[in-house]
Amino acid sequence: QIPGAALTPWRADVAAILAMFLGGQETGNSWANVIFGDVMPAGRLPIMMPATENDTIAPGLDLNVPYSEGLATSYRNPKFKAAFPFGHGLTYTTFEYSAPTSFPCEKDLCVEAKVRNNGTAPARTVAQLYLRFPEVSGHPAPFLKGFYKTPVILPGAAVTAHFRLTDRDLSWYDHGAGGFTKTLAATALIGESSADLRVEHELMETSTRWGPGILGTMLLICAVALMVMALYEFGLFDRSKRQRRRDLGLLATAGNEEGTGSSTE
Repeated sequence: QIPGAALTPWRADVAAILAMFLGGQETGNSWANVIFGDVMPAGRLPIMMPATENDTIAPGLDLNVPYSEGLATSYRNPKFKAAFPFGHGLTYTTFEYSAPTSFPCEKDLCVEAKVRNNGTAPARTVAQLYLRFPEVSGHPAPFLKGFYKTPVILPGAAVTAHFRLTDRDLSWYDHGAGGFTKTLAATALIGESSADLRVEHELMETSTRWGPGILGTMLLICAVALMVMALYEFGLFDRSKRQRRRDLGLLATAGNEEGTGSSTE
């Protein structure tokens, strides 16, 4: 039992490590159920276990502590090495993930992926979805945006993991604008932990979800303006021009008929 993140320099000298954090009065029964296989473990680390003390943010010793790390904390800091990554957890089987798909669902964006138990024991898992934003967002790494706790999956069977992303999930904070900016493109990465991402899927701008956007709207306005100018030049909006074109057409027709008559004679 541990209260939080802990260093494990001895981890290579043991066959397995079990962590329950603070289990309460049923700790003994819980350990027995997991160790003897009556219950399949399905927990996931809510924190990153650092490999060394250098893979943590040093505490401030002064009265004023600068928040210099910004967003680069825990698993979001690519310079930190994890002994056990954020979201990590093992059970008595293994899982595989199929290629994800995405589609609009009301005002949100939904992502789905098949999760198959390719081991020999029935068990649960916690599928995790991380989003990688464009570099302009300032995000140092993909951020966790959703997770799906599966039911017990029998060996060889599969379930569909569902993730629902809101506008806030698909936004990043823009310091210059002083608010959140919705991204037009992002990559969804799905897997078993922040360091074990099995499949990915590009989430691109679509007219169904995002609308035409500023650039699309400008192009549409320009196209309509050019069409109106062309129609006006052609005379469709000017009654006198339409009449002159009609008269010219009639004159041309009459001239053709006279020419044909004289040649026949």
